[in-house]
Amino acid sequence: MGKLDLKKLKNNRTVIILEIVFLLALAALGIYTCIFSRAVAFNASKYVVWSAEQGMECKIEGIETSEDAGKYYLEIKGWVIERYVESKSSDTIRVVLKDADTGKYYFIPTRRASKASITRQFYDGTTYDDCGFEAKVRLGKELSGNASEYEVFIYVSNGNGTKLVQTGKGVVSWLTGK
Repeated sequence: MGKLDLKKLKNNRTVIILEIVFLLALAALGIYTCIFSRAVAFNASKYVVWSAEQGMECKIEGIETSEDAGKYYLEIKGWVIERYVESKSSDTIRVVLKDADTGKYYFIPTRRASKASITRQFYDGTTYDDCGFEAKVRLGKELSGNASEYEVFIYVSNGNGTKLVQTGKGVVSWLTGK
């Protein structure tokens, strides 16, 4: 019988532990992606809807659909500002869709995007660099392509409170050009 090499045994255990940690991290990432790629229904009755006349300005720069591995996604990009209020990375910006048929509102996963061009565009001494957003949601049970229209709103929470901003855009009308 050969000698038991303790050094090799210890190295093998380390490799196995690292493989297990890697697989657990990969599983956690998959769960995180699945959970945070869905629309979440919420009650919007306590929010006042704001518009440009009330000091809120926004622009939807693009609404597109895409497919990845047989799953369909909706992507929305744009920006939102409150005039004369500095945009900060700590502010919360989320895209909200309202089903025109049911009246239900849905938060969709939203990432922040830098938009230094907006500060230059308004040129009023206020920094709006952190006003951009990119939202992407998987179409499925909560949101489907079967609704007659989804109205697009922007949820903003900053030092001046929480607002639901009307964009005047609809998803179906944007995609169909009607």
